[in-house]
This record gives sequence, structure tokens and C-alpha cells, in this order.
Amino acid sequence: MSQPVPEISAYQPRAAWFDGLVDCGPASIKLSLIEADPAKPIAPAAIDKARALIEAAGGKLAQTRHLGAGFAILHQGQEGLWLLLHWWIEGDIATQMLWRSKLGGDADFIPAEPLLMACVWELAIIDFERRAWMDTAMSGKSITDYLTRTMPRGTV
Repeated sequence: MSQPVPEISAYQPRAAWFDGLVDCGPASIKLSLIEADPAKPIAPAAIDKARALIEAAGGKLAQTRHLGAGFAILHQGQEGLWLLLHWWIEGDIATQMLWRSKLGGDADFIPAEPLLMACVWELAIIDFERRAWMDTAMSGKSITDYLTRTMPRGTV
């Protein structure tokens, strides 16, 4: 017997852009932001906490066969604040760490449920980064070339 299907929201574009590089141990991470509602911008304190969490993950990154670069997404959605951290390892595989926080107040990030990966808006940035990696590092260009290929301001 089939279960009722939950209602699926209508797609609405969200603002997205590159915010800057963050050191994560021996790697550089490109941080991009997504806002569901530009009238309610991501608080600078939340961005600072996300940057600190990325920096603090450097020890875990250093224990992997990393390639010195990766990307992160800070997404202020309608139901929460999400931080996704990815770095490239040998075999051109992207790793993932994922945290969430409630909206409003301090951004108190906790690890997200392990089954979660990314939402439809975050997947747009992941696709951008996949293409950037293929067009630079996997095409004989340098990691610096990859790090300078950044998400343009727009919508996802």
C-alpha cells in the first residue's frame, strides 16, 4: 500500500555568490553563500562562525589524501542554516561534512543527520564546483586556477 506523498514546494530561485577563501589546515576552501530571502541577509556573525568551523575542520582534512582545495556552502534556507564543507581527495572525489543550525539568534551549528547530502539550491553550487574542478585541476591547470574560478553573483 502506498504512503501519501508530502507536498513538494514550488521552486523559487535563491541569491547565491562567492564570499571568499577560508584556510582549512593545509587546504584552501572556497566559501559560497545562498540566501532564501535577501530581505533577511545572513548575519555576519553566522558567516564568521561558519568560517571558524571550516578552519577547525583542518585536522580532519589533513588526515585524508586531500588535494589542497575544496569548497563550502553556507545556506540560509527557510527552515534552517546549513553549512556544507567539501574538499577534493585523490581520485577526484569530493568529501563532505554537513552541519545545521536553527534560524535566528546565534548560529549554533551541530552535525546534520548522516543521510542528508544537499538540497536543490546547494546542488547548483556543487555542480559549479564540479565543472570548475574538471576545467582546471583535471585539465592540467593548477589548484590556484581552481581557487580563482568562483561562483558569480546570481541565483541558483
